[in-house]
Amino acid sequence: MRTNTRVEFGLYDVAARGDSAPSCTIAKPFCNLGRDLLLESVPSQNKYGTLESGQWLMDGSFSFFPEVPEQYFWGLWSTTQSDKNGVLADPPVLDITFTQDHSSSGLTLHFYSPTDDWASRIKIQWFSQDGGLISTALFYPDAVDYYCAKKVENYRRIRIHFLETNRPGRYLKLAGIDYGVYLHFSGHEIVDAHVLEECDPLSSEISINTLNVSLYNKEGRFSILNPEGYFDVLQHKQKFTVWEDVKQDARSTGSVSYCMGTFYLSDWSNSGDTLADFSAVDAIGLLDGAPFDGGIYDTTAAELAEMILTGYSYTLDENLAAERVQGYIAAGTRREALQQLAFAIGAVVDCSRGELIRIAPAPSKASGMITYNRKLQDGSKVTLNPLITAVAVTAHRYLPGESTEELYRDTLDPGTYRVTFNAPAVVDSLTVTGAELTESGVNLCTLTVAKAGEVCVTGRKYTDSTVVLRRTAANLPPNAQDNELTVTDATLVGPSRAEAVAVRVLEHYAQRYEQNFSMVAGDEKLADRLIIQSFGGEMVRGVLTKLEFDLTGGFLADAKVIGRRLTSNAAAYAGEIHAGERSLI
Repeated sequence: MRTNTRVEFGLYDVAARGDSAPSCTIAKPFCNLGRDLLLESVPSQNKYGTLESGQWLMDGSFSFFPEVPEQYFWGLWSTTQSDKNGVLADPPVLDITFTQDHSSSGLTLHFYSPTDDWASRIKIQWFSQDGGLISTALFYPDAVDYYCAKKVENYRRIRIHFLETNRPGRYLKLAGIDYGVYLHFSGHEIVDAHVLEECDPLSSEISINTLNVSLYNKEGRFSILNPEGYFDVLQHKQKFTVWEDVKQDARSTGSVSYCMGTFYLSDWSNSGDTLADFSAVDAIGLLDGAPFDGGIYDTTAAELAEMILTGYSYTLDENLAAERVQGYIAAGTRREALQQLAFAIGAVVDCSRGELIRIAPAPSKASGMITYNRKLQDGSKVTLNPLITAVAVTAHRYLPGESTEELYRDTLDPGTYRVTFNAPAVVDSLTVTGAELTESGVNLCTLTVAKAGEVCVTGRKYTDSTVVLRRTAANLPPNAQDNELTVTDATLVGPSRAEAVAVRVLEHYAQRYEQNFSMVAGDEKLADRLIIQSFGGEMVRGVLTKLEFDLTGGFLADAKVIGRRLTSNAAAYAGEIHAGERSLI
């Protein structure tokens, strides 16, 4: 088997697009620059006939121009055409202003791909906050997508002058702009690449998948000390997409490409003049750095998931979406809030092999088998995990208190302050002396102090009324030592959910066989239920909770499956894999 690793790396100013305000005085009136040029990617564009010079070929591939063009995507189309030499006598100027300083390694311009029209000569100017000119450069694009390489730091304004078109008698048609460049690495440029994927079937924790990759660049563009390099414009949260191309043998004419995930830069360093080491996390890692104010809830799982994951791409199983959720989430991160929701409704959260956060029940039936011919025997290990004899689940019910209490008191200087309460409070009961209440919530409030002095916040607290539901495991062996597991901090688990949670926890811990092994990687994904051929012909049926890939070492994976032992009788596992699911491997 032959493999090749590819890394696609977006070296962008990740905040520039959202902070940009594009304008152009000679844009077609149907263009909406504030909408179209702020899109993350260029949508598919229609091939319209426009009566430009030699543009509308009678080959049936062109569409008539729409009667109401305003409702469609255009980007920037100029009102004037270039002359017979392609020169724009009145050059369109795209003026982009920002509210914050930005830095990028250059600009990537996307033009009109349906007819291969682009600007063939442009001038770009970068300006500072005070209006001073930082840099000017001329570029000569030779393709629809063109990277204008020019590293500029701390700019507040960009002016792009479109001087010529690649064909005479054409409008300028700019479809999009990226504040940086998309880099591609493969083969010998990738010295090392490891991906770690983990999941908890109970969602008592939501794991963060990680990427560690070392890239070789002979020009030293990633050197920290190179003044023309990339390090100055690297930013947290820049996107990596990793692929593994696999040929089954040397005679194979084609390969299978596996997307190994989308990750976001978290740390980087140099380990040599031409070698750069990067660490990145998946979208769950982004959630871990995103605050969530929390609150008291009585809603559906779909509505609460939308509150938690606003601005993130996700999918939610339709049956879980309809679940009613009642309870409390403390102020914290979006990852912590999602964990509370997933644990309460019995969902597994996974973000492996893509950028979508997937929220779904764990599969109940096996969808594949890992046999001896896939496994590497070195390092295989089976462990018997401790027996859990019982589980005690604390169910929570939050009721508004009747008495007013002091929630916060301190002497503050003039300014704006964010105050976090030590217990949830009834929002409409909050009163403030010594400051203005500008924002309020169950867990916190924002105060504006005009004059130094004592500030006091009072209100009614919610009371956490708890009850403990205890369930004992079935089929315990004689003389089993008591080993009770407690669930105390699941604040979205109310009395009506405690029974289901207890059953789910006991069923999970009844899977006591933990099998760790190395294998040739394939289509398996986290949370899959698999049958593993183990020592002496024994079988373990369980859930896949970990995959750690060495991508440059031949597409190998260290795996962990937690499950039950099956007898070697084929009847014990025959029929697990049904039509419509993946077949036996």
